[in-house]
Amino acid sequence: MNVLHERDVRMPMMLSKDRQILETALLELQRTTGLVGAVVPDKANQSHRHSAVVRIGTENDAQLFAAEIRAVDRFQTPDIIKAQFASSGHAPLLVAPYITRETAEHCHAIQLPFLDTAGNAFLSGRGLHVYVVGQRRPMALKQDRFRAVNAAGLQITFALLCRPALVRAPYREIASSASTSLGTVSPVIKDLEERGLIRPDPHRRALIDPKQLLDEWVTHFPISLRPKLDAKRFQADTRLLRGADLSPDHAYWGGEVAAERLTHYLKPASFTIYARKPITKLVATYRMRAAPVGNVEVLDVFWGFDREPEHPDVVHAVLAYADLLTTREGRNIEAAKLIFEQMIEPALNRAH
Repeated sequence: MNVLHERDVRMPMMLSKDRQILETALLELQRTTGLVGAVVPDKANQSHRHSAVVRIGTENDAQLFAAEIRAVDRFQTPDIIKAQFASSGHAPLLVAPYITRETAEHCHAIQLPFLDTAGNAFLSGRGLHVYVVGQRRPMALKQDRFRAVNAAGLQITFALLCRPALVRAPYREIASSASTSLGTVSPVIKDLEERGLIRPDPHRRALIDPKQLLDEWVTHFPISLRPKLDAKRFQADTRLLRGADLSPDHAYWGGEVAAERLTHYLKPASFTIYARKPITKLVATYRMRAAPVGNVEVLDVFWGFDREPEHPDVVHAVLAYADLLTTREGRNIEAAKLIFEQMIEPALNRAH
């Protein structure tokens, strides 16, 4: 029985693999709970923000969810999903190939509904409460190892998100912009082509689903790439830092300061700096002293393209967005939403 289509509603545009995950998860939900799920029209016209709108319940009573299809291979993924899609107009719903018991418990704790293809589920809403855990991982389910989500791959996808026209450039130029070796570019581009994120035509290559690419990058950046950026902690005078121009020191503001500069919304309490080595002059200029829990974090620059002309000492909006979501702090999440709506979303729409 196909439970996906309600009154012949067409599926929204999504990758075939994502469609299969959603179909299987809804069928397994019916098996384990008796509840029926169906994709319904997105009347709010916000399908660019999530994968699909799903109606789940009984014939007489059901609830709408904004479904986001995502592999959960990092414990932080549920928090990122909840932060990104909490204001979508419907309750967010994580749909994954498989949810472990530990991740299920975490989703339950943060009140993030989820489904997986094994029949595990957590649903909460008006007259609806379902919590199924312990269903075994399907034998046929394999953990995908995508080249685009390792550290070097994330450097390449970051460059493509920041400079979408770069996707049509020679591989040598892509490698230079991403600060990676030339040999890493081809496998990453092939990975993105095979997964339907890049059009596989060397003469008309383009980003097919930049929003999906952004979501993937934001999910994997805190785990796969950020830990390799040689983070160092310092303590410094807040008043000295707040008005500082990092351009002479070949450095960039990230995190909360980037949000303040880009949106004028946030008053920074912590300071994230991406800098090119050596950082001795930077440390001396702002009188930083090493401190394990200091208010300044300095990380390595991991890209090779030019500065943003309007904000020459601020990281690209994509990185500021990821920095803010990673903190999981309410005020930072609000600032991240502003950056997405004002800067990232319009750019991705143009790229698409």
